[in-house]
Amino acid sequence: MNTQALSHHSMRCLLLLLRINFNASVIIVLVAGIMTLTGSELFFRNTVDLYGPLANNLRWVLMYLCLVQLAVYGFYQFSQNYAAVFALGGFILLLILSLEYYSSINQIEIDDNFEPFLLYTGLSHVLYGGLQILQQPRR
Repeated sequence: MNTQALSHHSMRCLLLLLRINFNASVIIVLVAGIMTLTGSELFFRNTVDLYGPLANNLRWVLMYLCLVQLAVYGFYQFSQNYAAVFALGGFILLLILSLEYYSSINQIEIDDNFEPFLLYTGLSHVLYGGLQILQQPRR
């Protein structure tokens, strides 16, 4: 009985830590996106050397990611639908591969900070959403 209580307490602590980390990752996505759109190089370097159709593409991707993040977070808060959080995390992780492909096709260098940024954010969403889905009672 004591082991079961300890296990339950450990799981609650893990969920709390994952929830704090998830909310921190949401804030980081929003702050990084807004700061990058305003021209700040705090998170990602400015790619003014790009021209034509490629100019500011990554800034637009971050803007769309911010909008999707806000929509999914709002949906999650109102409906407690953790599958949406999990799916967004998977999508963010797929963006890492997409950026690699985009970089090779267009023969441009992508800022090295994008990969750890997307990896942290995606894993935060996947772990939090996935563990919450596993914790939900079966219907």
